[in-house]
Amino acid sequence: MNKTTGFTLIEVLIALVLLAVALSAVIKTTSENTINTEHLRNKYFASIVASNKLAELQSASIWPSPGNSNGTTEIAKQKWLWRLKVDSTPDSRLRKVLISVAPENNKDNILYRLTSYLGQP
Repeated sequence: MNKTTGFTLIEVLIALVLLAVALSAVIKTTSENTINTEHLRNKYFASIVASNKLAELQSASIWPSPGNSNGTTEIAKQKWLWRLKVDSTPDSRLRKVLISVAPENNKDNILYRLTSYLGQP
């Protein structure tokens, strides 16, 4: 009698199916991580834009009057749209400042909001 050892065709096919399922799960997870990393990167840059705009307001000698304004800033080779809203407060020496930041190519997707209060200089 001739004894052969090894895997049968069915065993090899089952192993290949299991390997394909495992690899597709790894690829999906990697893809999701890449998307999450890009989103977090964009949120970080949007926070820098908002912080820079607030620093400009804090360092300016002009007291901001209530109202709205907007503009663009370029950071990391990307243009960002910022919207500034200044409101009065019950204390006449304070102003409430709300800064919203979105990518210029997707203006409705606000990635970062910063609320602060400015004291009269």
